[in-house]
Amino acid sequence: MKDGIRGVLFDIGGVLVTLDGVPSLAKLLRIEASHEAIHALWLSSPSVVAHETGKISMEKFAAGVVADLHLPIAPDAFLQDFCAWPGAVKPGTFELLDAIPDRYRVAALSNTSAAHWDRIKTMGLARRFERTYLSHETGCLKPGHEAFWFALNDMGLSPADVVFLDDSASNVHAARALGIHAHLARDPQEAMAVLEEYGVTR
Repeated sequence: MKDGIRGVLFDIGGVLVTLDGVPSLAKLLRIEASHEAIHALWLSSPSVVAHETGKISMEKFAAGVVADLHLPIAPDAFLQDFCAWPGAVKPGTFELLDAIPDRYRVAALSNTSAAHWDRIKTMGLARRFERTYLSHETGCLKPGHEAFWFALNDMGLSPADVVFLDDSASNVHAARALGIHAHLARDPQEAMAVLEEYGVTR
């Protein structure tokens, strides 16, 4: 195992599963902005932070986000749109996971909600991870360092033991600051290329 890698930690939305949040928000706000700018705007909403850390209901979340971000849509309509953001497992996802030998610990670290996770579970993806660290269950959001430490401590691994793959530059930078081998990956093919570099995949 190159560089002592013992575990792989995946973000899910945007890496392994299509996620329509960025284009949906950009359309609602009638702006053209980068993925990172939209992501930062999303996390600037106190209602988003509260909901994705499991502190408020879906209904309070929807009303709060509409108010926080001044969205031109009714809360019920936003909630319907929000629940449909996770689209489908990206091509190559299961092949990627199958290519990681059993000697590696494979887990997911995701900022998500109960509604999105329920949808992702129907795709058959959840059971492919040894452990899942979901913000609405752990109460920790990336790029906060506590989200990474929660996962590392539970896995019993040091930062240098882990390769982390995420589609958000801010999350990658935060992970690297802790000594994790973190890389941008926006689909399973990019993730596979990174894992090949580390000698993880077959």
